[in-house]
Amino acid sequence: MNNSYKSIIKSNGLIGFVQVSKMFFGLIRNKVIAVLLGTQGFGVWSLYMTYLEMVNTFSTLGLDKSGVREISKISDDEEAVAKCIYVFRRTLLVSSSFFALLSIIFSKTISRSLFDSSEYAIGIVIVSFAIIFNSVSKGQVSILNGLRDLKGLALSQILGSFVGTVSTIIFVYWLGIDGIPFYLFLVGLTLVMSTWWFVRKLRIPVIKPEFNEYKKLLFQLVKLGLGFSIAGIIFSFMTYLSKVYLSQNFDVEVVGIYQASWTISNLYVGILLTAMGIDFMPRLMKVIDSEKRMNTLINEQMELGLLVSSIGIIFVLFFAPLILQVLYSKSFVVGEEIIRWQILGVSLRVLGFPFSHTIMAREKPIIYVLVQSLFSVSDYLLIIFFSNLYGFDGLGINYFIAYLLYLSVTGVICYKMFSYKPSMLLLRIILIVYSIILGSWIVTDIYSGIYINILGIIVLLVMSWWIDQVLKKNMSISLINMILKKIKKSND
Repeated sequence: MNNSYKSIIKSNGLIGFVQVSKMFFGLIRNKVIAVLLGTQGFGVWSLYMTYLEMVNTFSTLGLDKSGVREISKISDDEEAVAKCIYVFRRTLLVSSSFFALLSIIFSKTISRSLFDSSEYAIGIVIVSFAIIFNSVSKGQVSILNGLRDLKGLALSQILGSFVGTVSTIIFVYWLGIDGIPFYLFLVGLTLVMSTWWFVRKLRIPVIKPEFNEYKKLLFQLVKLGLGFSIAGIIFSFMTYLSKVYLSQNFDVEVVGIYQASWTISNLYVGILLTAMGIDFMPRLMKVIDSEKRMNTLINEQMELGLLVSSIGIIFVLFFAPLILQVLYSKSFVVGEEIIRWQILGVSLRVLGFPFSHTIMAREKPIIYVLVQSLFSVSDYLLIIFFSNLYGFDGLGINYFIAYLLYLSVTGVICYKMFSYKPSMLLLRIILIVYSIILGSWIVTDIYSGIYINILGIIVLLVMSWWIDQVLKKNMSISLINMILKKIKKSND
């Protein structure tokens, strides 16, 4: 097996398992909320989550991402690691506490902005404590990741997801919509406790750096995280504006349907890219000075990513109504058309992912912020444009067009920056995969029912066989054989 492709495959192991576990528990939570509270309750949950994620993006200052890189870089020096973690943890705690305090003070204003009513102000106050918990737990995860304690990272994440699911069932069943803030509070608290426990087992000494050294470490952490942080802030803010727009111009039920559609569209590919991202950045940094090797690495990432992700994309296209009904409820099936457009955007996300990481690896934070902002702002403006043009039926088109624009711009930037050139194998894969995706998109738009589901199964089987042949011929990988070996090993 090609070592480079093998490294990409292996990165999907433990991290992929964690993401699948989180996805499983997340789907159960979504199902509980959808069944017990309906589309309106799911919309309220979506608005709470959007607000929490947006504020957490502000409060972490990007340290959760820069911390991984810095800790990994100095992991062999125990004293340097201890000093870095000292600065890292305290900065996160102070920053998140500040934003939580602001959230509590302005809870009524925030409630009116989110829900067009001040009746959710108490819920905002409760969620404010989750801001602290989530930020601190992200910091603990960064420490575990940076010191390569992937087992501790995995167990803490799975434990947090499990408790979150149980608390959802309890609080939502007991209190209805009013139980959502308590569930978010408890999930955050569980993550803090579980990640703290595993970080504590690493026995990291507490070493306080001198004032000048503290400032130097802080500056380095913030400088690295700033590009990620600003881009994340803009993304979260534009997502927040999009959902507020949907809530005010349609209703909160449409917010829930749109969120459910987005979740399903990004579920499989999100897991794939998260797992790949763990491996991609470190390998990218090793070849950062060689344009030829960077080209090769990016093409390998795209080739394998598009092949593996295409199965999930085709599956969603053929079975979107069934997925919505099974994972949520029958009232969510109207989101089928939204998913059809969003899944096209998701396919482009797979290709844009290596470009954006490369821009950041080349230490171009301003360009990174600009291209990420291009997607976020265009997605928001296009959702307004297409919803005014087509009403509810226009939702989802924005996501596809925004990612098409994003991919085009990042591709041109990488070409200008280091003469990026796609491989012939990548071009062949793109041609065949997108021919199948486009054909499936057209067929599922015209026909529906059991015959489409049967056709979907046939297409998936044929495509799986073709993908396995491409992997064996060009990458010395057989996914089918790997899966069969895993099954045989588990039975033994």
